[in-house]
Amino acid sequence: MTDDEVRADAAPAASGEPASFGARLAAARERERLSVGDMAARLRLHVNQVRAIEGENLALLPEPAYVRGFVRSYARSLGLDPAPLIDDLNAKLAPATDSVVDGIARARDYSPVRAAAHERASRSLVLGLSLVGLVALGALGWYATRQPRPEAVPAPAPAAAPASTAAPAAPAAATEAPGTDSASAGSDAQPAAATEPAPAPSQPMDEAGALLLLSFSGSSWVEVTDASGKVVVSQTAGAGEAIQPVGKPPFSVVIGDAAKATVKVRGAAFDLEPVTRANIARFTVK
Repeated sequence: MTDDEVRADAAPAASGEPASFGARLAAARERERLSVGDMAARLRLHVNQVRAIEGENLALLPEPAYVRGFVRSYARSLGLDPAPLIDDLNAKLAPATDSVVDGIARARDYSPVRAAAHERASRSLVLGLSLVGLVALGALGWYATRQPRPEAVPAPAPAAAPASTAAPAAPAAATEAPGTDSASAGSDAQPAAATEPAPAPSQPMDEAGALLLLSFSGSSWVEVTDASGKVVVSQTAGAGEAIQPVGKPPFSVVIGDAAKATVKVRGAAFDLEPVTRANIARFTVK
């Protein structure tokens, strides 16, 4: 190893930069003043997956090929060189016997030319698998939103009240309290399971009486959590699609592409601009 290589390897330690891939990604994210939820929306991952990457909890992540792709995308989105992060990740992955991915990694020992070719093949494989996964998720979301909606059952006519009985007092309207979350999305209440919930079921839209109605002019990721901490909506909505979350308010809402979303609260238009940062909107509806 030359003196230049020794100095290059020692540079992160001398500057105080973490050597671990997860810690370096977390530090870079915090320097950009981005929350875990911001990175999840940017990478199209679940917040639990972003936490697992930064915490290097590989047992909660999918196959090594996917994890390498996640780390590369994470590093490039923050302007980092992914090569040293991938090297640290490879050293921490458990070796698999006769693994195609490990075989690609071991190709570096053969020659520089073969190593470069295998690296390109690995990137192509990860990109292809990611595209297939996105297409499959989009097809599932489209199919779920196009299912026949159940017909509304007409409410029975109310019985006439006796003349001597006073009309009951109307309940006080719930106070709308939209706003930007004070804590990062990483501290938001999340469901206990790491898997993402299914998209919100189709239902008749009651625009006038709905507490919350979301509509979209283009593709945008959206997640809605109710008062119990249950994620009642987590999907990529398409152009022309409308969502009326069902659950126990207050609702905590995150919209990945606020420019393509229109929000109505109790039938009135809700301005997203005050609660939007980096085109990601966060607010709470009570």
